[in-house]
Amino acid sequence: MDNKTLEYMGERVDKARKLGKKIDGVNKQIESLNTGEPIGICFVNPYNSTQLGKYYNTTPSLAILSQIQNTAINTLTAYRDSLQHELDEL
Repeated sequence: MDNKTLEYMGERVDKARKLGKKIDGVNKQIESLNTGEPIGICFVNPYNSTQLGKYYNTTPSLAILSQIQNTAINTLTAYRDSLQHELDEL
């Protein structure tokens, strides 16, 4: 093998490692959202914040929190799948 081929292969391996770490991180986020435990959400902007959930002494609809949680899981799953597809193409 020549140096150019080795350099190309090394770049692909480095990219694959980075993608693998991203996939692992997204999997951890999905697992933490998918425990079945009640969730709390805090929305923050530079001027104020709003908290929803059991732990914040608010009484929002559990359906709303459940929908937000499911949307986050679905979005993270789609992102993870796109990363996996990119990794598979390497």
